[in-house]
Amino acid sequence: MYFCYVDESGDCGMFDVTKPKETGSAFFILAGIIVAAKNWRTTLGTLKAFRKKIAREGFLPYDVEFHCAEMIDPHKEKAFTSISIPERWKLMEEYAETLGQNMAFSLITVVIDKTKTSLDPKEYLTTAITKLYQAFDEFLKAKENNGILFFDRANESTINTHVRKLLGTGASGESIPDVRIGWVIEDPIFRISSDSMFIQSADLAAYTLKEKEFPQTSRKKYNADRIFQKKLSPVCFKSKVADDDGIIRT
Repeated sequence: MYFCYVDESGDCGMFDVTKPKETGSAFFILAGIIVAAKNWRTTLGTLKAFRKKIAREGFLPYDVEFHCAEMIDPHKEKAFTSISIPERWKLMEEYAETLGQNMAFSLITVVIDKTKTSLDPKEYLTTAITKLYQAFDEFLKAKENNGILFFDRANESTINTHVRKLLGTGASGESIPDVRIGWVIEDPIFRISSDSMFIQSADLAAYTLKEKEFPQTSRKKYNADRIFQKKLSPVCFKSKVADDDGIIRT
């Protein structure tokens, strides 16, 4: 059995390039961290060890959620404001390195550039979910094993409805033509991100990928745009629906 923990960066709403401050983000990204059930306890130990290390060093208390967007632009969590901006990016790079060096992890990512895609805004979330499921199913088929997904609580109802169509498990019997998912089982499970270090790891992957795909000049001095490529690309699963670098773009 394999588990895939998923989180997003950006939102799945409409973006209007003429009104960037009045609409959603210019992108929507999903990232899924895959771990085998047999390695679950060991990999959780790796994540806990990293969190305990940075807590001992005085950066972030162990019980504070590692949430990238809040860390870089703090609003609610005062623990982040005591960390300098260069140190925040350094912590994110160390976290990415912890994931990328552990070959027990695999990573699936989906990127929607709203300024380029031909998708209707209503399709952003469902299309990203479909691509993620297709890639995870391909991964599972190669392993000849089943898998289940865990999501953050955002968009729970929409995701559940769409996944039941993908798997053909809904009460209506409705399915999606030309899409067959054979190795993913059951409805997804939804977690509160603060309770799951694996969901927080998926958040880290999605956020650093956002910095790579949509770099901001002011952040390049911290090498924000290089973290994903340098630290996480080694564990990217290169599915048939992905580009050569393993990233699914649609």
